[in-house]
Amino acid sequence: MSIKLKLVLLSTVFGLAAISLAAQAPASKVNENGLLFEISGNGLKKPSYIFGTFHILCPTDVMPMDKFAPYIDKSDQLIMELDMDDPNVMGSMAKGAAISDGRTIKDFLTAEQYAKVDEMFKNSLGLSVDAVKTLKPAILSVLVVTSPKMLGCSPPSSYDLSFVKVAADKKKPIIGLETVEFQSKTLECQPLEKQAESLAKMAEDPQKAEDELKKLISTYKEQDIEKLHKLAIEQNKTDVNFEKDLLDDRNAAWIPKIEGIIKTTPSFIAVGAGHLGGPKGVIQLMRAKGYKVTPIRL
Repeated sequence: MSIKLKLVLLSTVFGLAAISLAAQAPASKVNENGLLFEISGNGLKKPSYIFGTFHILCPTDVMPMDKFAPYIDKSDQLIMELDMDDPNVMGSMAKGAAISDGRTIKDFLTAEQYAKVDEMFKNSLGLSVDAVKTLKPAILSVLVVTSPKMLGCSPPSSYDLSFVKVAADKKKPIIGLETVEFQSKTLECQPLEKQAESLAKMAEDPQKAEDELKKLISTYKEQDIEKLHKLAIEQNKTDVNFEKDLLDDRNAAWIPKIEGIIKTTPSFIAVGAGHLGGPKGVIQLMRAKGYKVTPIRL
């Protein structure tokens, strides 16, 4: 597995969690039939574009890059959640994924829960959870969800890596909205005990997790971010503070950064689809700032 694909697998915890937690508040009344949007108006000399990704998918579920070429060609740079072209990011990701105080997943589960989690790992990944016992429970959950068994394909594909390659080919710089350290700190807003509880619950019925993932992917492919939000509400109930820290506060923090960038440099923005929809999503926040944000059907 390539280093950059490992990076995507580690970063996927934020993307999937964002989709899962998206908009527990009522959905926006605006019908958003798209994953790609043009941002214009409010004094912008040239438009920018924003696309909602799903970080890990089967190759057959990823749209070809030539669909994005006209919009990337009009942009001078790419903006992503992280600067995935930074060679230092992988090391920071690996450090942030590990439990920092010397404990392992065994310290958060009963013997019975651990046995179930270990069985789930062996069935989905072909290895014992003991081999990755120092990783945070939320990361372990993502490893299972992005396994070939759950996705139904191997190897997986990634919009993130595809955009990084396109940026390199077209010699366009990449800007990260966040640092790895910030994302790791954000993940810690959910206690390890609660993360382990979610992992143990998944192990009780892995088929349910697989079915829910496939339904999310199917809905994502319909290119309707509000429908994706509604499905997330049906599938997930979570701590409100975790939702606020993982999704809403990050969206709000991104807006002034995005504004400052696109005022001077037309950009192609690629972030997790869970950040786009809902009353506190990036689309509505940009509209509240006076921008015209128009869906583009791919």
